[in-house]
Amino acid sequence: MYKRILTAVDNSPFSEACSTAALSLAGAFGGQVVGSHVYAARMHERRFRQMEATLPEEYLVDRELERQRAIHESLIAMGLQLISDSYLDALEERCQKAEIPFARKTLEGKNWEQLVEDINGSEYDLVVMGARGHGVDRPDTLGSVAMRVLRRIRTDALVIKEPEAFADGVGRPILVALDGSQEAFGALEA
Repeated sequence: MYKRILTAVDNSPFSEACSTAALSLAGAFGGQVVGSHVYAARMHERRFRQMEATLPEEYLVDRELERQRAIHESLIAMGLQLISDSYLDALEERCQKAEIPFARKTLEGKNWEQLVEDINGSEYDLVVMGARGHGVDRPDTLGSVAMRVLRRIRTDALVIKEPEAFADGVGRPILVALDGSQEAFGALEA
């Protein structure tokens, strides 16, 4: 049923649990895992421009300022791409060991916007994402990225709220709430 499973990774404990869940489901359904990471290089570029006024005078000459901008932009883009690759490399290695097909997506921009655009523009059967990423404030809440994505997609989604449930690599039973609707029975079937 779930042949193409997208999982968003960010190297958080939630991300690790999402990877485990996606691998388990892809193995059970003979599916593929698509790993995705979004980075925000343009945000760093804007921040650099905001801080330019604090640079020493010799760097504020137009030609030198353009050179500094180009260097900064190149370093940030390369660094963030390397980070994304490292997150996706780890997931790819797990997929290879489990003999599960893997594809990667590295996106640039605002995380939730890029995820929504990709999910709505692709043919994923399931999205697996953590309830939160690194910004864990309260353990009983859904993070802003997860909430924004879930509100804007129509693809089935599995939200991992307790990463420790996957510490053994398996997880826990899945509870399906039934209210007699077609949607509820569809969830039970899935």
